[in-house]
Amino acid sequence: MSRLIDFHSHILPGADHGSSGIHTSLKQISIIHDAGVDTVVATPHFYPHVINVERFLALVNSTAEELISHVKEPSVNICLGAEVLYCDRLESMEGLEQLCIRGTRVLLLELPMEDTWSDELFYSVKTLAKKYTVVLAHIDRYIRRHKSDIEELLDLGAYAQINAYAFASMGTRHKLASFLEGDRVVALGSDLHGADTKSYEKFILAKKRLGDIHDQIMERTAALLSNAEYLNK
Repeated sequence: MSRLIDFHSHILPGADHGSSGIHTSLKQISIIHDAGVDTVVATPHFYPHVINVERFLALVNSTAEELISHVKEPSVNICLGAEVLYCDRLESMEGLEQLCIRGTRVLLLELPMEDTWSDELFYSVKTLAKKYTVVLAHIDRYIRRHKSDIEELLDLGAYAQINAYAFASMGTRHKLASFLEGDRVVALGSDLHGADTKSYEKFILAKKRLGDIHDQIMERTAALLSNAEYLNK
């Protein structure tokens, strides 16, 4: 049986709008555990126009310590990363490497919700892909307006993460089908905000809908995290 890894979640208490506090975070951990997930990557939002890397890391460290101090049993392996929102000249940002999943060179990149993506974005991703393993967060969100743009970014060396709930919709599943060919999709995520169990019902549904492809994706995710540092190990 393949591992079950949630690559994209917002479970740190007070780190962003994913969890308002430790009570919510502990509910989230319980939901994750009950779904059979063995590893979850905490990916709090990093908004470069709101906070700098130093302050962000201090926030992540303090909220992670709070979470671990309340988790009585290491039922789910937790590692730390960030969901980094693209900004101009991101490739030149000081300290960017510290926003990778800890212990790795894997950078989860959130793309802008704009109708048109700039030439600078494509240049940044191409440049970043030479230094990092760039994983584009929840490409399912952009598929309607930017399918060809995503394909170009993948051709430039990036990889893709898909939110599992995308597979609950037949139309979205159809649009994502071409991306599931080959090894371009390397991770699935719940994108869990709050403690709504429906997010994880769809996470498990994706496993059923994808079959063997799901196992292949999990193998790629496990490879990405082979050197990751875990909070509770």
